[in-house]
Amino acid sequence: MSSTSTSAAGNLSANLSIMELPVVLTDLFGRAQRPLLPGAQGPVGLFVRYLRRKPERGLAVIYTVDELRSTHKNRSNDPNRSVSLTLSEQALDGAHICFTAFDAQEATVELRASGVLRARNLGLSVQRFPADDSLPALAASCDTTPQGPLFEALQTAARTQLHDASWRLVSATAEPVRYKPASRCVIRYYLQLEHAGEAAPKTLTIFGKVYANPGQAGSVQALQQQLYDEQAKSGDAPFLPRTLGMIDSLGLTFNEAVQPTEAHVTDEHWGKLRTGTRVFQPQIVRGRGGSIAQIIVPEEELRLTAQALARLHTSSVHPGEGALRTGAKEAKRARERAALIAGRNPAQAEEVQQLAQQLAERLGALQPEAYLPAHGGFKSSQLLFHSQRVFVVDFDGFCLADPALDVGYFLAYLRPSGLWYHRSGMRQWFEDAAEVFRSEYRQAMSTRGVTQGTLDSILDRSRLYEAALLFKIATRRVNRLNSPRPQELSIMLREIANCLT
Repeated sequence: MSSTSTSAAGNLSANLSIMELPVVLTDLFGRAQRPLLPGAQGPVGLFVRYLRRKPERGLAVIYTVDELRSTHKNRSNDPNRSVSLTLSEQALDGAHICFTAFDAQEATVELRASGVLRARNLGLSVQRFPADDSLPALAASCDTTPQGPLFEALQTAARTQLHDASWRLVSATAEPVRYKPASRCVIRYYLQLEHAGEAAPKTLTIFGKVYANPGQAGSVQALQQQLYDEQAKSGDAPFLPRTLGMIDSLGLTFNEAVQPTEAHVTDEHWGKLRTGTRVFQPQIVRGRGGSIAQIIVPEEELRLTAQALARLHTSSVHPGEGALRTGAKEAKRARERAALIAGRNPAQAEEVQQLAQQLAERLGALQPEAYLPAHGGFKSSQLLFHSQRVFVVDFDGFCLADPALDVGYFLAYLRPSGLWYHRSGMRQWFEDAAEVFRSEYRQAMSTRGVTQGTLDSILDRSRLYEAALLFKIATRRVNRLNSPRPQELSIMLREIANCLT
């Protein structure tokens, strides 16, 4: 046997690496005679956009499919050009794949009616958007043809938003904006409408969200409707977008798009829709030699955020005892995350486990005065700012909890990534921003009748939840299979320890 043949045989018999999965995926699509990118003018490639490895849930990778000649700068993140791959837990040994290239070549490929390709003996499945076996309503939720069930539902939603049943939907376009395979997908719908009494047609944007579990879609939408109605009756502008109905059979909900509430917004800063992720990026003005001349904290946005959270925590809308989220549950999650981190960072494993044990004991012993309505995932990415208002979105985790959970959640994620690398000005920016948020939250809750003693206790307990969520942030490198960074982890552990003192 030649050296080339020996090398090829060795490659076939060696276990695959994650970097080699695109070759397997391309081969599976070729054998099934399914184009990776219909209409492509040249050779196509697969470019990783999302990769997560989570215990008991296997490996998930989302690739963007594009022509090889396109530049990275111009590469689209359009889900319609995405292919997702999942490997079952049984196909993995930690971060390693258990089968070889030869196994992949010999595997039987099953083409399901949904369009999903599956190699059962490998524990591997691949699907090109919108095919998704675990989210079967996704394709129908993107089908905006007049003959489909979506078209009429969109017309009804538009009429609800416009308070006029005379508007007629002429055309609609679906644009997926956030897709989580096997779970849910957020879709932006662009609608063109006409009215007998209006000379010009109207363009309207509506957001949809399709869930793998239609029951979850219904319960989330019902609770959001109750929250919206409560806020509207209070006389204050609601802090969440208006609900516009749903298609029960698809598990597809509709909500109003965040847009200006006034005809003319004089402040250019507030005239643009801004995400919380963008708003809470630190702004550091530097002088000569890189010295810090000014640290700019978005005080107005922080105050609006704290006010909205206080309104949520004092709401009369309760998701029910079945959605109770206790300190004991967070303690269990902290221990699990610490075990994951320790497994990938043996040199720091002892410190990680000690901190996690100390945190878990204190979280498990918490006894808040009351469990209140809580967002459950309150962080900057769930916020939108426009027209001197903040809008809170994504109530999938709406629950009854210690209000300290939401406070700690927000503050943990408010920390800029530059903090983990000792970048100048980051610590001062965070401390100043956190103080504005805490102070405004205290004031807003006090105005709603919460005593100072209760508020002191909430803010004290929030430090424990901050620590718990910092453990979650620390698992990101593990889940993304990134190489360990001991210095970064050391700073995170120090931050956790500070929350516990």
